[in-house]
Amino acid sequence: MSYDNSVLRVILIASVLAAAAFAAQTVDGHVVNSVTGIDIPGVTVNLLQAGEVAYSATTDSQGLFRTEAVKAGAYTASYLARGFWPIPNLFLDEDFERECGRCFLVERGGQPFQVTAGGDPVRLEVKMPLIGKISGKVLDYLGEPVPNASLQLHWGESWFCKMPSCIGISRQTKTNEKGEYSVTDLDVPGAWLLSAIAPSSLKPPESRDGQRLDWAQTFYPGVTDPQLAVRVMVRTGGEISNLDIKLAAVPVHRIRGVVLDVSGDRVSKAAVTLGKGIGSPALIRNTRGDGTFEFETVAEGEWRISTNVDRGDPKLWAAQWVQLKAHDLENLELRPAAPFAIQGKIVMEVPEGVLAPKSPSVVLAFTAGAAGLADRPAGAFLTGIPDAEGDFRIGSVYPGPYQILPGPSPPQFYLDSIRIGGHDALESGVEILPGAQPLTVVYKLGGGNVRGTVEKCAGGTVRLLPHDKAMRRQGFVLFAPCDSNDRYAIAAVRPGDYYALAIAGDSPAPWYATMLDDDGLVNDASTVTVRAGENSSADLHAIKQ
Repeated sequence: MSYDNSVLRVILIASVLAAAAFAAQTVDGHVVNSVTGIDIPGVTVNLLQAGEVAYSATTDSQGLFRTEAVKAGAYTASYLARGFWPIPNLFLDEDFERECGRCFLVERGGQPFQVTAGGDPVRLEVKMPLIGKISGKVLDYLGEPVPNASLQLHWGESWFCKMPSCIGISRQTKTNEKGEYSVTDLDVPGAWLLSAIAPSSLKPPESRDGQRLDWAQTFYPGVTDPQLAVRVMVRTGGEISNLDIKLAAVPVHRIRGVVLDVSGDRVSKAAVTLGKGIGSPALIRNTRGDGTFEFETVAEGEWRISTNVDRGDPKLWAAQWVQLKAHDLENLELRPAAPFAIQGKIVMEVPEGVLAPKSPSVVLAFTAGAAGLADRPAGAFLTGIPDAEGDFRIGSVYPGPYQILPGPSPPQFYLDSIRIGGHDALESGVEILPGAQPLTVVYKLGGGNVRGTVEKCAGGTVRLLPHDKAMRRQGFVLFAPCDSNDRYAIAAVRPGDYYALAIAGDSPAPWYATMLDDDGLVNDASTVTVRAGENSSADLHAIKQ
């Protein structure tokens, strides 16, 4: 029997289509409100491979979706719907995750799932939590509503999220003509710092005893010191009303000073920035022809003042904290300096004759807060990339406080130490000045392993927290998820004593929102001692926060 070309083409196409159909599969699912169990229509569902969208669908009026002809392979899913917390929670970007390594588990929509050619359809059941909401009023000192006041909300500034290695998350809004505000996009549960700033049109109270008064940034419920503020705990789906803030009027003073170059000459037209961070608006003044500057109305407290002088390359920069209390601050001198370089080495300790893996990079993160970053020429992050011998050089370093952020530990290695010269450099504000001794970061083999079971883990997260508070920072605090059998395992752990704690996956707040109080959490933790080359066991009971 013989076939002409057209018949053969039809047979070939049919064979290809049949093979494709056999290699493809269906993925469907159901998305509901995590609190009420009610169907959620209009949810965008993306099936991801290697971080890229491979297929997309939208839920119908019954919260159902269906994707046909999905090729065999491993996938994860993302879900996005107005008014609901997105899954996964992408509050950390991928660049940060790469630098951070094992210090965080970024939630990416649950466990991967496998689509198998010729297998059964894949069914996904998803519960989406509602976005938190808060509302209230801003009032003046007489209790009258303040229209057009600015509301600032800031999430962050915990042990694992500090400026600038974690900038945190901010939200802004304004009060309406009745002094009312409502924030409906708090898509990260946890503790939020809430503050109000008076509009420029609001006349301050009359001077008292010859002391000028003006409105200060006021934190909930009515304090000017953010350390005394009450953080608002917003849980998934939570709604909090009647969060009223009464603006505080405080004594104000002047700050006067001069900007001098490296030769001691006065610098004109230099921008001088005054700020506090934490959502506080920065004040900027330019120096006069004689190099002097003045901030006329500054509330009492601690402020960061900085200047950026552009006289070619490199730019000159200086910053310092000042304390304002009881009187004006006069004759302040700012002397901007040129940047310098610091040398360093990544040490990978391996037995003789064993090839060491590629050395991770290291990042210097400037830690003076948002106020210190406003005009900083080099930005917040400076990266040292080691050569084949582990040596690196970081340039454009301006004098100031830094947090040293080592790269993720290679497989089977653990981070052992971070030192400048002969001293530990673990704190969040290591002062690095010209002439600083070399920076050394050491990774070692032979760490211990910690494993165990977690009662009622529900897909939650286990955390290992060093007993030594100085080491409760990136690289030394480790996390691991529970598997489907409520078991966990953490390999290559630095020897020492740890608190082991499990946060349930169905906790009202996600695991990272529970990490604001180390001392409180250790009451619910188990202690585990990790020894080099040994296995340690810690069976835990998951807690809900």
